[in-house]
Amino acid sequence: MHSTHYRYASPVSDSINDAHLCPVSDDFQQCVSFQLDFSPQTVNVMRQLDFYTNQVHHFEVMESHQLLEVVARSEVETFTDQRDFTVSCPPELLVGLGRNDRYYDYLAGSQRVALSPMIQHEAKEIIAGISDVRQQVERVMGYIFEHFEYAPGTTHVESDVLHVFQIQRGVCQDFAHVMIGLCRSVGIPTRYVSGYFYVTPKSQSTVDNTASHAWVECYLPNIGWVGYDPTHDRRTDASYIKVAMGRDYVDVRPLAGTYRGKSTVEMDVTVSVQQLS
Repeated sequence: MHSTHYRYASPVSDSINDAHLCPVSDDFQQCVSFQLDFSPQTVNVMRQLDFYTNQVHHFEVMESHQLLEVVARSEVETFTDQRDFTVSCPPELLVGLGRNDRYYDYLAGSQRVALSPMIQHEAKEIIAGISDVRQQVERVMGYIFEHFEYAPGTTHVESDVLHVFQIQRGVCQDFAHVMIGLCRSVGIPTRYVSGYFYVTPKSQSTVDNTASHAWVECYLPNIGWVGYDPTHDRRTDASYIKVAMGRDYVDVRPLAGTYRGKSTVEMDVTVSVQQLS
């Protein structure tokens, strides 16, 4: 369950929004059910696919209101990744992917991930002497886990990769952006993934089941797209639920929109992830 409440200091109207809240269905998970509820209930809703094939629910609340509630409920079945991760992943097979529409956006800089000379230099230093793409990706992930501190409150939703790289602190969204910047800088297609991470009761994780999560997917030659979580220094597995993917956070914001009015707004988000069996 993912619940978002907007409270306005005075009435607003003509609220127009896009929601990235419906989990994807692919080879590693199946969205069994999805329900999106609103208050006020007089909402016009249209479902569509965005450029990156994410499910987007476009909705409009035209009447005057001071409270907007959006509640998404999903049931998702996840599967174990059975691919062979011992195969060779030669960097030579990445050459030319920048000319392919399926990979170009995941190799270029983006709004939150600028490929600055500093990041490009650091990336080359990190993977120096490593000739396998999978091992390069794992080294980049390990570097972030070792050198960056998980520190909520030190960054905000608008922070870009250069700021995070300089202070070397942040949260899952920031670490995903850093890994994207480093991997793209050395020619590895990498995309941002939003979703949820189910944490077992005995886990020592820095996140819990009351928050959304972010990680990346890297394209590995001879294997395909593979998820990596730099916050926990691990490859993703059946504990992860993917909701949306894009160039960076901007492409997959859970809710984004505009409204008519000069009122200030407060936003509260509540997330609950439960294992059914």
